[in-house]
Amino acid sequence: MLTPDQLRSIPLLRGMTEPQLKRLSGVFERQEVPAGTTLFAADHPAEVFYLLARGEVKIYEGDQERYALKPPAPIGELGALADLKRNTTAVVSEDAEMWVVNRARLMTLFESHVEVALIFYQNLVHLIADKVQRDQIRLEDMRRNIIRTQKAMKRMRDLLLESEETPVSETLHNQLEELIKNNRRVNYRVKPPETLPALIRVDGGAEVPVVEISRTHVSFWNEGGDLPAAGSTWSGVLRLSGPEIPISGTVLRTINRRVDLQLDLLIDDYGSTLDGYLTRVQMLDFMV
Repeated sequence: MLTPDQLRSIPLLRGMTEPQLKRLSGVFERQEVPAGTTLFAADHPAEVFYLLARGEVKIYEGDQERYALKPPAPIGELGALADLKRNTTAVVSEDAEMWVVNRARLMTLFESHVEVALIFYQNLVHLIADKVQRDQIRLEDMRRNIIRTQKAMKRMRDLLLESEETPVSETLHNQLEELIKNNRRVNYRVKPPETLPALIRVDGGAEVPVVEISRTHVSFWNEGGDLPAAGSTWSGVLRLSGPEIPISGTVLRTINRRVDLQLDLLIDDYGSTLDGYLTRVQMLDFMV
C-alpha cells in the first residue's frame, strides 16, 4: 500500500491527517493489473477512481499517447466523482499495482466522515481552479497567435490586391479571404450550457436542443419527424435563452439525428442578438 507520505504527495489528498488517510485508504481495494490491460476507454462511463502504486499507465487521446503516469498517481478521479464520460483511454504499460474504489463506496465514506470529504473536495476545487487558470493562459496565447496570424493574412491579402493580378494571385487572395472570414471569433462553435440553453423550433411547434452554435453554423438534434436532406434549404426559429430569431440555411449533413446547418446571412438586428448570446456563452469559460 502507498505510505502516508506518498498519499500526501497526491494533491487531492494534501492536508489529511494519518487517521483520515487511513479511513480513506480503507475503502480502496488492491488489484494487480498486468501490462496491456485497458483500465477505461474514451466515451465510457466513469465509475472508478484509481490510485497507481506501482508500474506505469499510459493515457491516450485517440491513437496519440499523451502521458505516461508513474506512482503515486490518481487516475480518473474527476470523471468518477462527477459521473462524467471518459475523455481518454488508459492502458497499463507496465505490470501495475492499483488501489481502486468505485464512486458509490467513496460517497458512503464521505457521508459518514464529513471531515474527510471536506478536505477532499477543497483540494478538488483548488485543482480544478488551477487547471482552469492554466487553460486560460494557454487559450490567451492561442488567441494572441490567432490575432497575429489574422493581421499577417490581411497584410498579405492587401499586398496581393496592390500587385499585378495573375491566376496565382487571384487564387491566393480568395483563399486568404476565406481564411480571414473563418478565423473571426464569432465563427468558432460553442456548446450551449444548461444555464443558457439554445433551442430550435421545428415544424409543429416542437423545440429541439442546439448542440453547437456559431455566427455561421448551428447543429441541433431532431428526435422526431423527417430529417432534411444534405444540400437542402431549411428554416426555423432559434430561441436563445429568451430572444427568438428566424434562421434559414443549407443543410451540410445529418449524422444519426443531428442536423448540421450553415446559416444564411442574418439581418443586422438578428445578427446582433446572436452575437450577444455567443458572447454570454463564451464568458462562462472565462474566469474574471
